[in-house]
Amino acid sequence: MKIKILAIFIVCIGYASAEYCYSDVVGACSPVGGEVQNCNSKYGALKGEDILVNFQSYINKHIMRSFQYLLMSSHFGNYEKNREGFEKLYRKLSDDTWHQAIDMVKFITKRGGHMDFRMIGEDKSDKAIDYEMYELGSMAKALDMQKRLASEAFDIHAEVTRKKEHDPEVASYLENNFVHKHSSIVRELSGHTNDLKHLIGNNPDPSLSLYLFDEYLKKSI
Repeated sequence: MKIKILAIFIVCIGYASAEYCYSDVVGACSPVGGEVQNCNSKYGALKGEDILVNFQSYINKHIMRSFQYLLMSSHFGNYEKNREGFEKLYRKLSDDTWHQAIDMVKFITKRGGHMDFRMIGEDKSDKAIDYEMYELGSMAKALDMQKRLASEAFDIHAEVTRKKEHDPEVASYLENNFVHKHSSIVRELSGHTNDLKHLIGNNPDPSLSLYLFDEYLKKSI
């Protein structure tokens, strides 16, 4: 009988020492007291700090891109440029990237993570952005910016799928909310860029072509 009691006691000690919420609660309710640091919604890939840091950086990139698109929209919406189609396009891109950032914050917090708005990777290409751009140049810059966002989504997805703790939900979230959408946006921007280049051609005065293309953007977006 004493041997059985001793065995049960040893098993209970083993469970209590494991890194689980239940063991935290047992420790906290004991006479000595303790913390319940494992009683959170962290599991899978987001349990590791490396994936969480990548998400934080990616969210901050979206916020930065949102303001960059907004500046581009404001540039074409002033009384001098008066390109309502370009203004509308870049305003939509700004709104989309802003809402994606908010959605990602909600996702990582749902999975037990937190947001650090200071976490952002350096992008040397951002330092050379001139927002006083012409129509074709701005379209090319927007395409490059969107491609970088798409590539970063690939990098995070690849890291998640390589990890030992494979996390299907994180992979599915990236695929459904970013990978597929980025593909459509990149295709759209690349089409606009090439169409505008063909319309302008070597014409020394492309004013009419730019006006017609701007009208097309204004009606199609």
